[in-house]
Amino acid sequence: MISVLGGLRVVNAPAVAAPDGGAPLRLERKARELLTLLAVHAPSVMSVPELTRVLWDEPPESAPKTLRAHVSRIRAALRAAGTGDTVVTVGTGYRLVADLDLDHVRELRRRARTLVSTRPDAAVETLAAAREFWRGDPELPGTIAGQAMLVGWQREHAQLVREHLGAMAAGSDPGAALGELAGLTAADPADESAWVDYVVALHRSGRHAEALETVARARHALGEVGLDPGPALRAAQARVLEPESVAPTAHIDDSPPQYTPDGRTAFLTVSTSGPDTILLNPGLLTIDGLLDEPHVNRAHRRLGSRARLVCLDRRGIGLSEPLDHSSSPLDQWVDDLTRVVAAAAMTRPVIVANFDTGLIALECAARQPTMFSGLVLINCFARYRRGDGYPHGLDASTARDLVEDAVDTNRPHGIGTAALVAPNLAGDPDFRSWWDRIGRRGAGPGTARQIRTAATTTDLRPRLPEVTVPVLLLSRRSCTNVDPGHSRYLAEHLPNATLRLAAGADAVWFSGSDDIVDHTIDFIHSVTTTHR
Repeated sequence: MISVLGGLRVVNAPAVAAPDGGAPLRLERKARELLTLLAVHAPSVMSVPELTRVLWDEPPESAPKTLRAHVSRIRAALRAAGTGDTVVTVGTGYRLVADLDLDHVRELRRRARTLVSTRPDAAVETLAAAREFWRGDPELPGTIAGQAMLVGWQREHAQLVREHLGAMAAGSDPGAALGELAGLTAADPADESAWVDYVVALHRSGRHAEALETVARARHALGEVGLDPGPALRAAQARVLEPESVAPTAHIDDSPPQYTPDGRTAFLTVSTSGPDTILLNPGLLTIDGLLDEPHVNRAHRRLGSRARLVCLDRRGIGLSEPLDHSSSPLDQWVDDLTRVVAAAAMTRPVIVANFDTGLIALECAARQPTMFSGLVLINCFARYRRGDGYPHGLDASTARDLVEDAVDTNRPHGIGTAALVAPNLAGDPDFRSWWDRIGRRGAGPGTARQIRTAATTTDLRPRLPEVTVPVLLLSRRSCTNVDPGHSRYLAEHLPNATLRLAAGADAVWFSGSDDIVDHTIDFIHSVTTTHR
């Protein structure tokens, strides 16, 4: 490959390979500028008169002869570098036929444009690869025409940077774009697109007050140069002021919970249209009162707006039958899930699981590989405790203490855990009250100990190769309750898994930014469309 961004180099040419995978071409300046001109115009032909007008402000009479001599030296240098005869004579001009870094950048940007609206994280990765190619400015002549071309390429690079930051603002880690966006808006206060991405990134990072301040700064900066805010900036401001208005919502089904035919397992139909999706809420959350809390209700509405959503109480929790002590809890929970799928007449649903219920999803998918379209595992694990060659999670003693603290009969069930699993909502007294209340509804202390012990002692690592359906792993970067290493391990050992990181520290799926729900919706529609 011939690289022209940041100086001429030949990459992956063994005879001249440098430690960084390429080496500069040994050519004098004018020859380098000529080759760069052919590269930036490839695969088009540049005539001798066109080349001379760019290479010299006042071309000498000997320019055509000098140009031909440079072409000869370029060809020799490229052959020595192992690229072959890449400068082709066409009539009275020349054309470069070669693998160019510029072509890779163009293709990566084209691919990113097809991804950014539906898979922004994939667009972020693609554009990051394009930016890696762009090591610096192409070496163009210092003539008037050459410098005008250079300005155009600098603008092209600036546009690539903005595309990358815009995708980051829309992706799972918008905070990562804030530093560069702050720099862009400071360097060019009239760049409204940078202001828009900055506002969006702040808002999606949960920094709503700063987002509004940035809107005011953008309006002032644009006003200084006589510009009114465009529709994109106004829309970004509206999104900050009315965050609920941009989230599609669903009608929550008011029908009472239903039961499987054997009467053991209760389930609730949250919404009735869209791809079949069965949601396994974490811990002791029961469908009795699940939608009473506004934040939780909103998250279920948002997910239910794009899917036919069913929740259930696994045995031992809430409205379902008690656990049978003669068989393992995990076996009974897998049976609950399969029975609800049948009772609700679901066709290849997607399982969405969070925290400990990921164990149920993994085991069920291993046993029933054709029953489900895919899994979404949010802050989940195959094994909760460290040990036996597994460095993630808590040590056995700490895990046991955590179980006992959570089920201590000398205090209200569940008290104190809200700050651990949902720090984003723990400061809301109404949420804490709901959390404690629904925890007490979920199970008594003895059953709660049995459920939590099963969650913290089960090891499903041997089962992972048998989970062949597509799996989306979602992990919050700063989660205090679930080691993100669990998700990385799953990503490395499941046959068909994709890992996405999201901002925030909350372990529960319904707290924090909308990234988790948005990624879940995108995945549900991608796998159900594939299997339709």
